[in-house]
Amino acid sequence: MPTTQTRRTLLLAALAIAATALLLVVLLRAAPLAAAQATQGSQAAAQKVSDSASSSQERWLHVSVTSSDQKGERVRVNVPISLARNVLGSIQHGKLDHGIVHINDARMDDIDLRQMLKAVKAAQEGEYVTVEQRDCNVRVSKQNGILLVNVVDKSSASSTKKRQAQNVDVRMPIAVAEALFSGAADELNLTAALEALARHGDMELVAVRDAENSVRIWVDTKNTSD
Repeated sequence: MPTTQTRRTLLLAALAIAATALLLVVLLRAAPLAAAQATQGSQAAAQKVSDSASSSQERWLHVSVTSSDQKGERVRVNVPISLARNVLGSIQHGKLDHGIVHINDARMDDIDLRQMLKAVKAAQEGEYVTVEQRDCNVRVSKQNGILLVNVVDKSSASSTKKRQAQNVDVRMPIAVAEALFSGAADELNLTAALEALARHGDMELVAVRDAENSVRIWVDTKNTSD
């Protein structure tokens, strides 16, 4: 594969990781803002969310963080996607405007990310990039309409004198990425991305494992993490 194409594919892989992280960060930051708005008369919106959540097809976004140190700390976050969608749609704060995040034009190093996404969607499925280095391995592929990214960072294991390298797996449905970029050039449509994610079905989005922590982000119809 030409060097330029490899670079573009790796950039799209980084975009998949960044998009997943952005969704998580915005949802977590939206929680206190939603609570503040609830005190100003958002009971009707809450009832709408409750009615939607009663559906048997309601999907939940789960985050699980488990520490393997002596404290053994565990963090569990379970958010109905309908709640996340309605909360984001009710917030106007900073660059977040009712489910839309305003950013600079979606170009990096003269590469149009939207056009790149279209190219990846149209491309045949298979393994696009495999990079094996002393400190890091990267694998990018597409399977069943999902962009798969696997990164093994061996430098963290050698620097901390621990045996286990950091392993990061990201699964980003192309349909969700398309929905995220479905707005204007300077926008990320988080509401549309959540709707696309809810339609996609049960799946694991992110898994991070190393000697100290285990992190998972996934979607299913259960209202608990366990």
